[in-house]
Amino acid sequence: MLELKTFLAGMVTLQKVFVDWKFDIKDETQVKIWYAAFRNLTDDQFKWLIKEYYTNNDTPPKCIKNLTDILVNRTISLAKIKPEKALDFTREVISSHGGWEYEGRAEIYADLKKYPPLYQTVKEFESTIRNMNANDTYTADRFRKSYEENLRKYATEYTNNKLGLALPENKNKSLPNSLPYEE
Repeated sequence: MLELKTFLAGMVTLQKVFVDWKFDIKDETQVKIWYAAFRNLTDDQFKWLIKEYYTNNDTPPKCIKNLTDILVNRTISLAKIKPEKALDFTREVISSHGGWEYEGRAEIYADLKKYPPLYQTVKEFESTIRNMNANDTYTADRFRKSYEENLRKYATEYTNNKLGLALPENKNKSLPNSLPYEE
């Protein structure tokens, strides 16, 4: 857990690096809000985060998300399957189970469940992958972009959960735009 003194020292560092930053270290509410966002990090992780921010940015953080995005990007960089290799990896898994036929589909998805963003992408593209030409660059590019989006979404959820920033599950399982009555 992040020590308050380490947190405050990091914020002072950001104030020194970004002289126009509006963070007020004497504002108890502001300090509590920002500290709450990072309290689940270790001291070393927070120090790394601060250094990573000021060495790669020329403007001060405008909000907490500017710092949490660094953690999301770090999570993405550690992904075992890189976006440019995702389709090739998927094809290898499919071929290792003899293709989609002969009940290979269940085994393919069982293997892919270890990689939730890729699993989601393959589910979205299953019929396309079954029918695509091995050299179809348009589909391969769409697959890569979809995987990148799913990877970012997963990394953001993972980071927010680790930091304790995730919103509680919505108990109402209906879609946000659905009507509570029939027309």
